Amino acid sequence: MGLIPQVKCGRCDRTYSGLRSRCPYCGAHRHKKGKRVTDSDNATWKLIIGVLLIVVLIAAVIVILVTGSGEADPDDGDEKKPNNAGDGVENSSSDAKPVTTITVTASDGSVVENISLSFGGTTELTATVTSSDGTANTITPVWMSSNEGVVDATADETGTKCTVAGVGEGTSIVTVTVGDTKKEITVTVGDTSSTGPGSSVPQTVVASGLTVKSKYHELTGKWSQFTVKIAEIQEVTAVITPSNVTSVPTWESSDESVVAVTPIDETGIKARCTGVSQGVATITVTVDAVEFKFQVRCDGKTL
Repeated sequence: MGLIPQVKCGRCDRTYSGLRSRCPYCGAHRHKKGKRVTDSDNATWKLIIGVLLIVVLIAAVIVILVTGSGEADPDDGDEKKPNNAGDGVENSSSDAKPVTTITVTASDGSVVENISLSFGGTTELTATVTSSDGTANTITPVWMSSNEGVVDATADETGTKCTVAGVGEGTSIVTVTVGDTKKEITVTVGDTSSTGPGSSVPQTVVASGLTVKSKYHELTGKWSQFTVKIAEIQEVTAVITPSNVTSVPTWESSDESVVAVTPIDETGIKARCTGVSQGVATITVTVDAVEFKFQVRCDGKTL
């Protein structure tokens, strides 16, 4: 192949491998009479073989590339079609953020965007939270009035229902928030005769809670009674929920001969308990259908 140098014997004029030190034909030493064959004898063959190797290598690379791309196209086509038809939709829905929607309804079930109330009127609103992916809501809705001097918004423990009360003339925006989603309801307070959807007929505010405070503490638990002397007066105050109840509290003693109770003024919020004689009397204060009881003991001593 011409890759190993050839030498020509000076004695027999034959060529042999340059790796040999003697001529294999006549035994003559190479360093004495042999000489290296010039590279020009094999130059043509070297060029031909090199070109052939390059051509073969290029052809092999082209065949590999063409064959590889030809096999990948059908497979890719088969995989892409179902992806476009099904997987693509599936991925887009799983990656998209669910959309949360809040719907506010009145007590009659009608959807509301605005409400009209008279001064002192109330209505109950309900927030229904839905998600585009069907997941249940786990966030407690938060209600807020933009002007608490006009509208008071009080939600229950779940945040689902909210009592909206008109406490002053004007307009307020009641906002219910669930995570990043908000829903706004415009509430107008004033004289109104509107009774259609999104409006509220003026309602009487009734008491839902009642406690009593003495001069020193609230009358609950171990402090649910106090002691007076004969002719001693203790002033007590009714604490009513909600604060805009207009009903007048009534006070009653189970035994006026032991402890007498009388309202201080026409509002009935405050009353005086007066010791009359030794003994124990139960005082009952009532607002609408709510009542509260506590005891007053007269020790029989005089001031």
